[in-house]
Amino acid sequence: MDRGVKLDNDSAGKERNLAIKNGLIALATEVRKAILENSNNKQKILKRKFGGDPHFEIDEIAEQTVENFLKNWELPFACFSEDRGLVYFHEKPEHLFIIDPIDGTRPAIADFESCCFSAVVAPYSEKPKFFEITNALVFELKTGEYFYADSNQDKITASAPGLPLLTKKTNPENMFWSTELTAHPIKQIARVCGDLIDNSVALGAVFVFTSSSYSLTRIVTGQLDAHVDVGHRILQENPALEEEFLKTGRGKIVTLFPYDIAAAAFILQKAGGIVTDAYGNSLDELCLTTDKSANEQCSIVAASNQELHKKIMNQLKW
Repeated sequence: MDRGVKLDNDSAGKERNLAIKNGLIALATEVRKAILENSNNKQKILKRKFGGDPHFEIDEIAEQTVENFLKNWELPFACFSEDRGLVYFHEKPEHLFIIDPIDGTRPAIADFESCCFSAVVAPYSEKPKFFEITNALVFELKTGEYFYADSNQDKITASAPGLPLLTKKTNPENMFWSTELTAHPIKQIARVCGDLIDNSVALGAVFVFTSSSYSLTRIVTGQLDAHVDVGHRILQENPALEEEFLKTGRGKIVTLFPYDIAAAAFILQKAGGIVTDAYGNSLDELCLTTDKSANEQCSIVAASNQELHKKIMNQLKW
């Protein structure tokens, strides 16, 4: 059953939808420009106002660019971002933008390709859910390529032609897939994902891109078959491991935040991929805003097709 929020289909609604799409692309382009122009001192760590993982100078440059851009946007909205939290740009917002200006800060610092601007739009509320997403954009900050989807269209649009190109691979032994290690205790990831890793490293491949947006959109392009991030379920089922997660996260619990995956997961689903949490449950009820506490974080298992997703789930050892 389709629980997605439909945009207005009249001419005014279509114009507003196009304005949101073009505005998000313009904003992402400005963030990309700011990052490319400020290539020095990107590794400097600043005091973070809103908690979570370390806040680098490059994050602040991106956040400030977003703030400056949105001040001039006439659409009645509020914005939730990784480092600012919930900010009201209008007294009576109709839309909520959930933005991660740089998903993949470390790749951005290293000048790798796997850093993305990520944004979704939902009807305004303080606790919007994944199923309420109306617009989603993932924009590659190194290349300028983008992926876009909205709730009124059955297909995605992308700057590169011929997408989506989801693979039909169903054997985990030869799949190309990615996982996440940032602030994740490696021995716990190995305990749960060890069989999946060992079974696929010879005939397939395992990657760590340090960006959920990049990893998930690689399934859209056909470069990957799956993405697995199980840290949050590990901690939920083993509360005694909290100190281990705090040590790895330098005093913070950092598994996976909803804004990390919202746009890319929405786009991947629209492209025909399978996306669940690490329990195999739908993301529909996932709250997109978060206070960064452990119980408001999440997990993800995504694959190019249902059969591969099922086999991946069966190889995870809890």
